[in-house]
Amino acid sequence: MRGVVTCVHPRAAEEGARVLEAGGNAFDSAVATAFVQMILNPLSCGLGGMISAHLWAPGKGEHRVIDGCVRAGSRVREGMWAQDYLGEAAFSGSSLFQDHRSTMGYTSICTPASVAALAQVQRRYCTMPWPDLLGPAVGIGREGFPVTPQLAKLFSSPGDQIEPDTLDRIRSNSECSRIYLHPDGSPFRAGEILRNPDYAATLERLATHGPEDFYRGELGREIWRDLEANGAYVSRRDLESYRPHSYAPRSSRYREFEIFSNDPPGAGFLLQEALNVLDGLDLSRLEPGGLQYLSYLASTLQLVDRDRRDYLGDPEAVGEEPGQVLISRERAHEVRNAVLEGAVGTTDTDHQAPDTTHLNVVDRDGNVAAITHSLGGFSGIITPELGFIYNNAMNRYDPRPGHASSLAPGKARMHLMMPALIFQEEQAAMVLGAPGGNAILSALVQVFINVVEFGMGAVDAVSAPRIHAEGRTVWCEGRTPVETCDALRRRGFTVVRDPAPLARRLGLAQLVVVGPDGRLDGGSDPRGESGVAYALV
Repeated sequence: MRGVVTCVHPRAAEEGARVLEAGGNAFDSAVATAFVQMILNPLSCGLGGMISAHLWAPGKGEHRVIDGCVRAGSRVREGMWAQDYLGEAAFSGSSLFQDHRSTMGYTSICTPASVAALAQVQRRYCTMPWPDLLGPAVGIGREGFPVTPQLAKLFSSPGDQIEPDTLDRIRSNSECSRIYLHPDGSPFRAGEILRNPDYAATLERLATHGPEDFYRGELGREIWRDLEANGAYVSRRDLESYRPHSYAPRSSRYREFEIFSNDPPGAGFLLQEALNVLDGLDLSRLEPGGLQYLSYLASTLQLVDRDRRDYLGDPEAVGEEPGQVLISRERAHEVRNAVLEGAVGTTDTDHQAPDTTHLNVVDRDGNVAAITHSLGGFSGIITPELGFIYNNAMNRYDPRPGHASSLAPGKARMHLMMPALIFQEEQAAMVLGAPGGNAILSALVQVFINVVEFGMGAVDAVSAPRIHAEGRTVWCEGRTPVETCDALRRRGFTVVRDPAPLARRLGLAQLVVVGPDGRLDGGSDPRGESGVAYALV
């Protein structure tokens, strides 16, 4: 084997494996796979979105995160929406307004970041030319692809009394409707062929003129003219000055394992905090899925989620100190004591649906790429003839002044992506990540514990029954016994038992386990469409 690709779509994994078989490294494969995902998962990721890329290049001795975090436009003003704010949505974490200003339309758009971040990955680590890495996505966009059951379901996913549904967003923009609805206004059904030649043409322009065209060339001018003409907060200068952030990630320890993930405004510190807490609870003596394990797990996740609300934000705005609290051993000790005392969360919930995507690639030379990318939800806006949908990242700012994630011009948007690399004895041992918003944390914690404490292989680790916990609530899959759910309620948790045995809203974990002998074991969550592809010699 020359490597493995795991991601949420089988076709994307297949295209990534082909890049490896053609002689590309893990970074070539990851960039190509990411662009293919933009075509195949157009409501979850795209040129108009955000990205967090976690990279390990042992031959260069480099371990980096390239964080393409979106930023609020310079036309934003602090507190400008505060008086109209209706709170957070129950299952998306989005800020709510009667007119949906933060969740759809031009006012929901932040400065796009994905192209700049992937370009930096390509320049620094790839061996193949930039145009070659966009080629597979161009071909699929032009030729079309069968709509999967998951995408068809997403096209028709409902909103609620306040939050708009998918069709509301698509129908709000004539270009989006033209591409993603039939002429009679109906959504695409599973198995129907979806083509997007406009998106393919835009990718060809980027391949020919380079990624700078998106920000400072003719393509960039088309983008900012459309945004400016329609009341977006993103200006020409915001687009032209955008740069991703590259840094060496910080680590924490769990037994003999070293845990690396991204810094704020990403959410890697939450993963590190949760594992710091659980490290002192001797979980290997407990039964997987048993009452005591789930009690410890649910309490930890709820308390860490509360810390997320209090401390996670743009370090340029709130400083480094709040983030340092999350990964401190002192904080882990405090939270662990509360868990042992049976603490239960007390805040409202804001669980977010998995409108994001993730990929992992490991090649035969030990290079590793873990990339999570997202539109945040999606705005429903497409600039005429460009084909891609913009993010709706204004939805995750707090409109009220004085909070870690309060709205401010140029401020990086807090995101819950946390692509993670796990090392053992200075060798990469595990690569993991997931889409799923708030549920990313709970998914990755459980997948890690399944491997490290319960000895599961990659497929079993991502497939095992799972819970999600935040606020007051614990969500359990249908495979969780009724008796266990009742026992959790007696311990003070609010429990929702999902009838589905594999609940997609609990995150779609993607995992590669690297054995001591270098053997690669890939697992892609069956709650999604399970993309695993091995590259063969």
